[in-house]
Amino acid sequence: MRSKRIIAWVVSGILLASGLSALVLHAQADDDKVIEGKATVIDAGTIKIGDKVVKLQGVITPGARQKCRKGSLPWLCGAAARTHLVKLVEDKTIRCLKSGPYHARCFEGSVDLAKSLARNGWAVAAKDGLIYRDAEDAARADKLGMWQYAD
Repeated sequence: MRSKRIIAWVVSGILLASGLSALVLHAQADDDKVIEGKATVIDAGTIKIGDKVVKLQGVITPGARQKCRKGSLPWLCGAAARTHLVKLVEDKTIRCLKSGPYHARCFEGSVDLAKSLARNGWAVAAKDGLIYRDAEDAARADKLGMWQYAD
């Protein structure tokens, strides 16, 4: 009786291990995928294509309800940033190259969405987004987007 339990545990362990390795292989293969299609905007830095939610890699965008200042008056710069992204993706085919489970570099044709957000003042370069630093600096200098009322 005891040996039957041990065999059952061993078989269960093998089945579990093989199932987990299949999930890991599927997840790794999924990370290499290109996601392409019509996108809907969730917030200024996140889109959804089909059932895949993708965070734009390399930039940090204001939250949906984040406020910026115009003198002493607040304004919803997060909503304005989201509107900019909506205009970029609306009725267009977006192609995303996944860099991780949720992050990707996304393009509309040759336009890098993250770079456009940074260049128009609606995002700042993240630590992993040094390629967007010049675009952010140019937007600050030109007082675009979030920087339009900065002193």
